[in-house]
Amino acid sequence: MVQSKFSLPFFVGICLIFSFSGFAQNKKYVVYFKDKQGFNPFSLSNPGQFLSPRSVQRRIHQNLALDSSDLPVSPSYLDSVRAKGAIVLNQLRWLNGAIIDCPPNLISGISQLSFVLSSKPLNSRRNVDPSPRIRSKNGTQNIEYGESFTQNSMIGIDSMHACGFHGEDKLIAVMDAGFMNVNNHIAFSHLFQYQKIIGVRDLVARDGSVYEDHWHGGAVLSNIAGFLQNKIIGGAYAASFYLIRSEDAATENEIECAYWVAGLELADSVGADIVNSSLGYTTFDTQALDYTISMLDGKTTIASKAASMAARKGMVVVCSAGNEGNSSGWGGWISSPSDADSILCVGAVNSGQNYASFSGKGPTADGRIKPDVVAMGGGATVANVFTNDGITTQNGTSFSAPIVTGLVAGLWQAHPELNAKEVITMVKNSGSNMQTPNNQIGWGVPNFKRAHILYCLKPSASLPFEIHIYPNPNTKNELYFELIDSDVSGWVNFEITDLRGVSVLKDKVYFDAARLIQKIDLTSIAARLYYIKLEMGGKILLKKLVLE
Repeated sequence: MVQSKFSLPFFVGICLIFSFSGFAQNKKYVVYFKDKQGFNPFSLSNPGQFLSPRSVQRRIHQNLALDSSDLPVSPSYLDSVRAKGAIVLNQLRWLNGAIIDCPPNLISGISQLSFVLSSKPLNSRRNVDPSPRIRSKNGTQNIEYGESFTQNSMIGIDSMHACGFHGEDKLIAVMDAGFMNVNNHIAFSHLFQYQKIIGVRDLVARDGSVYEDHWHGGAVLSNIAGFLQNKIIGGAYAASFYLIRSEDAATENEIECAYWVAGLELADSVGADIVNSSLGYTTFDTQALDYTISMLDGKTTIASKAASMAARKGMVVVCSAGNEGNSSGWGGWISSPSDADSILCVGAVNSGQNYASFSGKGPTADGRIKPDVVAMGGGATVANVFTNDGITTQNGTSFSAPIVTGLVAGLWQAHPELNAKEVITMVKNSGSNMQTPNNQIGWGVPNFKRAHILYCLKPSASLPFEIHIYPNPNTKNELYFELIDSDVSGWVNFEITDLRGVSVLKDKVYFDAARLIQKIDLTSIAARLYYIKLEMGGKILLKKLVLE
C-alpha cells in the first residue's frame, strides 16, 4: 500500500501482529472462465440489469459501446463453483473470473469444470527467475483554506472554487485500506448532512462498514472531500462519494490486488466518474511473489490490466506513483497499477514545487513517461482522523493523488462535454513542465487556470467571416474585435456571460470597411472566466474569455 504512517507505536505493533497471521495456509484463488454463457440471464440489450443508470449514461455521453466485458459472470458458473465447496468472494466481470476461497484439495476439481479456463492461487510462490531481481521489504462561498492553502493554490483549486466548481454532480470512488472515524471527524460532516456518501463497501472483511478500519483512507479522502474552514478544504468537497475498502493494511499479499480489481468494477457499476486510488503494489510479504520492474508495462499485473479497462469504460483513474523513490531495493520506480495506460499517475513535490525524493519515478517497462503529473505530497495537510476535529501533515504520493483528483472533478464539471481521455489530456497539458516532460515530475504541476486558457485557445466554430478577439487572456480591461474581411459590413451582437450563464455585458458593434476594429470596455467586469458569444445573421461564434 502506498502510504506514510502516523508515528503511533501501538498501531505499528498491531500491524506487526497481524502480519504474522498472514502466513496461514493459502485458500484464495482467482478462477477464470472460458465464456459468459451457461445460464446467464444478463444481456447487453438490457444493461439496467447490471449497471446503474449513471454508469450507462457515462458510456452514452462518451460514445462508448457496451461489450461482453460489461456483462456479469455467468451466475450458473458461480453456482457450480459453490457446489464444489468454494466460497465466491467477488466476481471479476472484466476479467471473466471470480475470487474464491476454498481448501486446496478442492481447487483441482473446480479447475476441471468444463467452463473453467484456468485457476491461479493468490499469495502462493511463483517460479522465481534465478537472475538478480529488484525487491524491498517493505454554491460559491468565501473559503478559508487555512493550512491547506498552498497545496490547493499550487494547482489552482482556489481559482476553480472561485469560478463555482467544487465537484458538484461528480461521483468519485475512493479505494483504500479503510476510512477510520470519517463518520465522526468534523471535516466530513457535510458529506453526511447532505447525503454525499452514496455507498460504502468492505471487500476485505465483508462486514458492511469501512469507518472502523485503517486511518489512511480518511486522510486521503480529506484532500478531496474535506471542508473545515481555516483548516482543510478538499478540491471537490461538493462531489458525491463511494468508499471502497480493498486493502488489508496489516499484510501485503496478492489477494489485495484482486480485491482492487473488484473495487474498480464496483466503481464502474455504480457510475463513478473518477476513481482515486492511493494504493500501489511492488513487493509482498512473501518475496517470491514480488513484482519485477519488467512487469510494469501496463498490461501484466492484474491491477494494471483492470486500470486500463476502467479507462476504456470512461472513468478517470487517478493513482499514486508510490513512495519508493529513495528505495535502492525497488530502484525508485513507480508501482502497479500506476503503470497502466490512459490513467493519471501522480507523483509528489514539496511546497516549493520541487521533486520530493520519495516519489516513485518512471519510465514504465515499455518506455512511457511516468508520473503524468505531480502535486504537493511533501508536507501535505490532511485530516487527523485519530481526532474528531484535528489536522496534521503527511508525506506521500498518497496525498498528492487526491489533490489532483479534486482538480479533475472540477475541470470535468466545468467541461462536461469532454470524455475521460480528453480530461486527462487537459490536465497533463496544463502542467508546468509540459514542454519537457520527464520521469521525475512528468508534465509537472497541473493548474486549473492554465487548463482553461489552453481550452480557450483551441479551434472553435467560426462565423462566415473571421473576427479576432484579443487579448485573451486579458489584463488590460480593454477587449478588441478585429474583422478580417473588408467586404463585410453590418451589426454583430455580442454577450459576455459567466460560467453559470449569467449575462455581465451585452451590446452590439458595427463593422464596415472603415471600422474593422472595435474596442470594448471591460473595466466593470471582475477578473474571472467567461464565455463570449458573437452573433450575426443567425451564425454564432462562442469562445472562452479569461480576465485576469
